[in-house]
Amino acid sequence: MLQQTDRLALAVPDAAKSAADLNAIFDSVVIDDSVDADANARRITLQWGFDQLELFEPLGDGPVAEFIEEGKRGLFAGGFALDDPGHLAGKIADAGIPVTQQGDRYMVFPKDLRGTGVILSPMQENEKAGMNDRIWQITYTVPNLEEGVEFYGELFGLQDALTSYYTSQVWGYRGAITWFHSQKGAGLDSLEFLDPYEHDKAAGRFLAKTEGIGGIYMSCVHSDELSAIHERVEATGGGWQPSPNKVSTGFIHPRRTSGLLVAVCKYEEFDARRPTPDSDTFR
Repeated sequence: MLQQTDRLALAVPDAAKSAADLNAIFDSVVIDDSVDADANARRITLQWGFDQLELFEPLGDGPVAEFIEEGKRGLFAGGFALDDPGHLAGKIADAGIPVTQQGDRYMVFPKDLRGTGVILSPMQENEKAGMNDRIWQITYTVPNLEEGVEFYGELFGLQDALTSYYTSQVWGYRGAITWFHSQKGAGLDSLEFLDPYEHDKAAGRFLAKTEGIGGIYMSCVHSDELSAIHERVEATGGGWQPSPNKVSTGFIHPRRTSGLLVAVCKYEEFDARRPTPDSDTFR
């Protein structure tokens, strides 16, 4: 079973520029710059709060180049940490999905899993860098909500995790959140699924761009420095949109973050809204 959301991977045409742009907003720092032979890409890794953000720049033909050529610049993979990533990687491979081992971590490329690339890593504690704290949610857009929740729940061993369902009339989709931890005060780590019913709105347009297959739509991070991040976004070129739902959340436009749509929120506010097994409604 997945235990933490611990990283995101972006496919970008220029990893150095993307790193500079992201570091200017979040004060994240480069901790690695190497070649990923399996992806045929340069991979720059940022320490991004307690988690990591990987920037893949294609060096030639391969899964990253293909992703960008198909007009999918942005979220290439979502990353999860767990005690035994090899066990889950084996289960995914047994389901007929190609898995690439990269040392002590495992990678599934987007083309092999409904447009949703996956990185599985061992649990570890990193020193925080920058203004955000942790990735708390990775969001998939799917063509069928119930089928998507069931499919990924089975694949990732989340069948017994609490899943809360809701409808967003503001954004025009039916949604579900599968929580890795359902007790108050724990990590907010979760997978969110969106099934758009208004196809002229953002999630619906994204699903259409994937030809109805789906993919990784966005991610959420939490931070005690939400106001400072807001100010930094505005000072470096704009692109901050406050939430219309009267919560302390802001969205950073993907043009500022190399195709990554990211929401920034306060942990305490969303922990208070988190459902528990005796009250499974996401408020």
